[in-house]
Amino acid sequence: MTNTDKPLCPVRPVPYVMDEDQARLLALLIEGYADDLPQIRGRTPLASITALLYAVHAHQTQRVFACDPRWRETLGITEVPEDRADDVATALALLQVARDDLEGLEGALLLAARTASTRTGKALLTFRQIAAALGVESEQAAQGRYRRKVGTPNAASSGVDGTP
Repeated sequence: MTNTDKPLCPVRPVPYVMDEDQARLLALLIEGYADDLPQIRGRTPLASITALLYAVHAHQTQRVFACDPRWRETLGITEVPEDRADDVATALALLQVARDDLEGLEGALLLAARTASTRTGKALLTFRQIAAALGVESEQAAQGRYRRKVGTPNAASSGVDGTP
């Protein structure tokens, strides 16, 4: 037996909120790279793609909730947003573009993390630091990720990390 007094949630909304640490880290990067952001936005569509994907999702979520009379009443929705099937299909197609872009970016950042520092001559980040930043459980997990994304460069020929 179901309780018809409460509206049923037709979809589980995707959380849009960062935790405090992520928000703090984002603010630090924005502050540190504010001058570079206009040029980056001009070169890579990733930030725009991600924002558009969230916009399509938000519109469709409103439409789903608005289709249920109980949610419409509970949320005070007066009109049902239009169906945008083409937008959903386009957003799904662009997910792969965003994934590919992030994959390439992760590899480039991992390589930068293990490239020798100009000040110390040692790798910029240890695998322990990389593991913490990526949220993986161990240095070995970070090393495995590095190998999958970057490979194992030969330090003598590349001048880059010679991590086994």
